[in-house]
Order: sequence, then C-alpha cells, then structure tokens
Amino acid sequence: MTRARRGQALVLFALTLLLLAVLVLMTLGFGMRAKERVEIQMAADAAAYSQAVATARTFNAISVMNRAQVAHMVAMAGTQALISHSSQEYAAHNVVCPGEILPSDWFTADEAAASQVLSLQGQAGNMYRAGMSIYIKLLGDHIAGQELAKQVAEAVNPELQAPPAGAEKSFSELNGANAIRTRDDVINAMLAGTNNCGVGDGAVCPSGGSTPALNATMGSMGWTWVHNRPGGGAAFGTGGAAVSTGFKHYNSSAQMDSSRYDTVSGRNSNAHDHGRTVTPALCPTPPPVLPVANDAWVMSDERQTHEDQHVYGARAPPGQAPENANPVWEMHTLGECVVCPGIWPFSMSYNTAELQRGQANQYGQPKLYAMLYRDYASPRRRQHPDPWNLFFRFRFTEDSDAEFDNASPLGRVGPTGREDVHRNQVALSAGLVYYHRPRPAAQGGGWSEPPNFLNPFWRATLASPEGSVDDRPADSLAGAGFTGHARALRRLVGEGYRGGGPGGRGY
Repeated sequence: MTRARRGQALVLFALTLLLLAVLVLMTLGFGMRAKERVEIQMAADAAAYSQAVATARTFNAISVMNRAQVAHMVAMAGTQALISHSSQEYAAHNVVCPGEILPSDWFTADEAAASQVLSLQGQAGNMYRAGMSIYIKLLGDHIAGQELAKQVAEAVNPELQAPPAGAEKSFSELNGANAIRTRDDVINAMLAGTNNCGVGDGAVCPSGGSTPALNATMGSMGWTWVHNRPGGGAAFGTGGAAVSTGFKHYNSSAQMDSSRYDTVSGRNSNAHDHGRTVTPALCPTPPPVLPVANDAWVMSDERQTHEDQHVYGARAPPGQAPENANPVWEMHTLGECVVCPGIWPFSMSYNTAELQRGQANQYGQPKLYAMLYRDYASPRRRQHPDPWNLFFRFRFTEDSDAEFDNASPLGRVGPTGREDVHRNQVALSAGLVYYHRPRPAAQGGGWSEPPNFLNPFWRATLASPEGSVDDRPADSLAGAGFTGHARALRRLVGEGYRGGGPGGRGY
C-alpha cells in the first residue's frame, strides 16, 4: 500500500529555478530602465547646456559687434573733427599765404574724408545686420526648431527625440511672445511705432533701446579723447533737430554749435572748432602775427534731406555753397538713415526691463529648457525590442485582471500619443545663460556691472528647471503634449514634493 515518494526535490528545484529566472529577468529589466533613465537625463542635460553655450556665444558675438559699431561711430566723429580742424588750418593758410595749399588738393582731401564718414556709417549698419542674422539663426534653428537638441539626442541614442513644442519656454525667455523678425521687420515696426521692449518681451531687444550703447559711444561730451586736442568738439545731432525751424538754414555758425543739442542720438554727425590762433606751418615765411580762424564747422546729414553744412574761415554760414562745383549733398552727406530721422545704426540691445525684475527672474538672464523623450511603442522600439522585458497578466477574478508590463516593447500600451505616461519616458533640463564680470575680491566681490550687450562676458551653466517666477516645468510638459507627465508632477507637488521650486510656485 505504500508508494515511493521520490521526485519532490525536482519539483521544488523547478519552482526555485523559475523564481530565480524571474528575479534575474526583472533585475535586468529594471536595470535597463534605470540605465535608460540616466541616459535620457544626461542627454537632456547635454542638450540644455549646448543650447545655453550657443546662446552665450551668440550674445558674446553680438556684444563684440556692438563694440565694433561703437568704434565705427567714434571713428566717424573723429573724422568729422579732423575735417573741421583741417578746415580751420586751410582757412588760416589762405589768409597768410594764399595758394600755398592748392584748392584742388584741399577739395580732394576733403572729399576723401567725407567719403570715409559715409563708409563708416555703412559699416556700422552692417554690424547690426550681422548681429541680427546670428540671432535669427539661433532663435529659428536652434531654439524654435530644436536642431541643436536633436543633434545631441541623435548622438546619444537614435531613438531619443526632441519635440519642437518643448522649446516654448526657451523661445519666450529670449524673444517673449514676439515673432522671429528680420532686420527689415524691425525697421518697419520702428517706423510704425509698434516695436517695444518691456517686461515679458524676452532678454533680447533687436531694435536697440540703445541708450547704453549711445552713452558708451559718446563717453565724454568734451570729445578730447576723440580728436586729441584741447579745443573743438564733435557729436551726433539730436533727432529733435528734425523739427527745428533753424535746422536746415543756420544764420550764424554759433547756431551750429552742437552743445545746444540736448541729446546725443540723432540725424547728423558734426564737429565744430571755435576761434583760435593757428600756426600756418606750410607758409614759406611765418607771419609776424599768427592768424585767428574764427570758426570751422562740418555737419553730415542723411542723404534724404540733401543738407550739408561746411563752414571754414571766410566762408560765411550757412555753408550751403557748392564745394568744388559739387552739390552740397554729394560731399559730407551720410547714407540713408536706418530710421528717419536718425543716422545711428540700431544695435542689438539687452532688455533692461527684464533685468529690473531682479533675482526673482534671474535678473532677466535667460533660462533655456531642453526636453527629450523616448517612445516605448515607437516603430523603432517594436523592431528592436528589449529582450529583458517582462509581461504578466494577473487574473484576480473572472471579471478583472491586472497587467505588469516592463516597457511595452511591442506596443501593448495603446498608442494614445505623448499623454501616455507608460508609453513615453521624458527628461527635462535647463541651461542658464548668465553674465559674469566679477568685481575683485579685494573690492568686495559681486558684479562689476549688470548684464549687457557691450561686453562679451556671457557664460553658460546648468540650472534647476524650477526657481524663477516664470519657471513652470509642468506647464512646459503639458505644452509639449505630455499632459499625463504634467499631471503626475502636479500630484507629486500636492503630496508635498517640492523639488527645486519655491513652495510649488513653479507648477
């Protein structure tokens, strides 16, 4: 009646081996998920940092070109000062030794100097065009089109994707809600009076807001640092002169004095040398009494108005007589103004309105988001499934069951799109573009100056996606289509998770 009880160990061994295999497979599967999580986050960090670096380099290039514009405008003023100074010298020589300086030689040199002023104005305008071009390239391709983030993602893993919809935050940080505009778009907006740069318009003001640049250019209204002599002056005439009844025809050289202008921006460049004793060095016989040249004045206006002022010595104002038989507007007149009235070529400017929002908004310094995702139900993943994934269906009752799916390698999660948390793995990172010109530690440290587009001290670093008043990672996720992920993040905040955000304000 007794039977042999052999074989129990084999059954137990089979069950143990099955459990061991499941544990190994789960370890490998979870390990792969962890590896992919680290991979996508590192890729997002690299993309965010790359975008910040590209933006910092763009800002630095714009700053260098702005400085070149400033240099060209200073050179323009210096050339005008030399025209005025040499006019005074020419007038003094004509008093003491007429004909020693041939009129033809004088007019040739005068015309060459006038052409140089025109050329300098044009080159300064070209600097603005170049700055606009690289900014448009950054904004259109690397930010709105996410080309740089896509290249980083492709290099890390071809299945990672960078949705352009994830660039809304970065775009607004740089350009606000404004469209991507060409130089002509900006000029037309200025002419129509519809171009503004204020809070919410981004860090870059492509139309100028050029008071800092003008102040840097004008520096000292004495201008001795431009023309290197104690007397005389040079300046840029006010745009307000365009509506002045005394602008086009001066009754005396005293009315031409640029010191009566109350601003340094405007429609003309000018120089004025007041009465002084002149030593006529080219005269064969030095005069016993040095002549006094009362006034010399030159003003270059825009080509549209056909106005030119050039007075020296005995040549009476208003100086509208032809020079060397040439019409007055063909001598010292500048090229077409960028926005009339005004000869100042617009420079790319930093939006000081954003800067004044202070620490709560990173002092207006842009924070750029990079968003990458991996679709576990994509055709690529279906063609190359992860062999370590596990799928179980647990039937608890006849009417209900539960599934465990460790990645949906064959698309078992319904293809509902980006809103499906199970289907998509998402990583979000942020890069900060910041201005760094430190004060020496001996002077107390801190900033030497606020952010600007006149010095190339822009740098890049990684930063928390949370923290500033306009940092809302959940909104950025939802805006890119990842509504389920955004909802999960908000629920975490509701349960007490704070991440790097102040009191959940970023959600």
